[in-house]
Amino acid sequence: MKRACLAILAITFAGCATSPEITSWNMAREVNTPAAYQDFARRYPNSGHVDEAREMVVKSKTEQILKASTVAECVGIMKTNPDPKTAATVADLAFKAAEKESSVGELYDFLANFKDHGGSPSIRVRLEELEFKSASECASTGAMEYFLLRMEYFLFRYPESRFAAEGRKLLSEKSYEQVKAWGNQYGFKAFLQRFPESPHAAEVRGWIKTATPQAGAPNSREALALAVENSPWLKRHGCALLLSAGIRKKAGDVDSLRYELYKLEKGAAPGNLPEACSSVAVSARPGAGESLDESLRMLAKAEGWRKELADQWKVYGQRDQMVRGAVGASLKVSDELETAELSEEVLGSGPLGGLDAGREKGSAYARKALERFKVAEKMIARDREDIKRLLFDTDSLYRPLQFYVTSCLAAD
Repeated sequence: MKRACLAILAITFAGCATSPEITSWNMAREVNTPAAYQDFARRYPNSGHVDEAREMVVKSKTEQILKASTVAECVGIMKTNPDPKTAATVADLAFKAAEKESSVGELYDFLANFKDHGGSPSIRVRLEELEFKSASECASTGAMEYFLLRMEYFLFRYPESRFAAEGRKLLSEKSYEQVKAWGNQYGFKAFLQRFPESPHAAEVRGWIKTATPQAGAPNSREALALAVENSPWLKRHGCALLLSAGIRKKAGDVDSLRYELYKLEKGAAPGNLPEACSSVAVSARPGAGESLDESLRMLAKAEGWRKELADQWKVYGQRDQMVRGAVGASLKVSDELETAELSEEVLGSGPLGGLDAGREKGSAYARKALERFKVAEKMIARDREDIKRLLFDTDSLYRPLQFYVTSCLAAD
């Protein structure tokens, strides 16, 4: 009798051990994620383990949060689990990550999502240092125009920076080198417009030729409005001026304005400009009216030439590829015809059928075709060199004009 009772108990316990509830609980503990415990609590609300499951949900979430080691992970937690109880913990973790971060984009993300954290001021300081270092390092790379753009946008974002004086000095010196290399009147005028107090100002002023006054009253406002509407890069520059003016006036969220300027610098498309730039309006600085009108007209012509030449360059590039392919194919055919040992019977049934001279005549035709394609290849190469030279000459006018136009503009 005693043995029978023990057997019944053993069977009973064995059945409990393999019940769906116990199996699910063991699986939840093995997976050990909030989702697994939540699923168990939903499926077995009356289980004796349900309270433990709910406690484990909280514990697992906390453990996952504490593992976050990057700003991006912390931002992801806040977006997927906006729990006020954990917000402070996540913000602290994000700050620790931001202190070690060297990515400008990540630091902007921190300020966008945790701007009220007590460590935000120190992150702004770190961001400013990183951006100035990045912009100033470009001065030694040899890519002059790239450096000018980077430093200009840094000063747009941080007009009152502790690095502003150093940045302007660098910008002035490199601009002087650039306009001297251009040797263009508009470049000289742009330099004096931007850096009237430069040590090089007197020298540059001596390079400017006296211009004949243009007839007619200037209509810079109308010309500018049309230029901004039709020119993507000018619209982008006008947007940068507008955002920078907002930073100077502290109009709105300065961190957001800086981030928008950062994205503009990195090449945001005109169609993706910030909402603040939905209507871009710029005006001419005092005294720039007549010269600005003239430069806008010349700039429009230069842009038309650049587009036409760029289209020609593309077409001739396609022709170059085609003729190179033809030369290669003709060379192969010529070699095959010269070396193949073909009989008159084969020639008579092949593509060379009917030729009086057999393969010798076929080889001559192939050589002539090859020679014609090589001549065409040389002509295309010559034409491409001409287009390249014209593009360079056009750019030598277009770049100084761009520099001058932007130096004459202010946010309206």
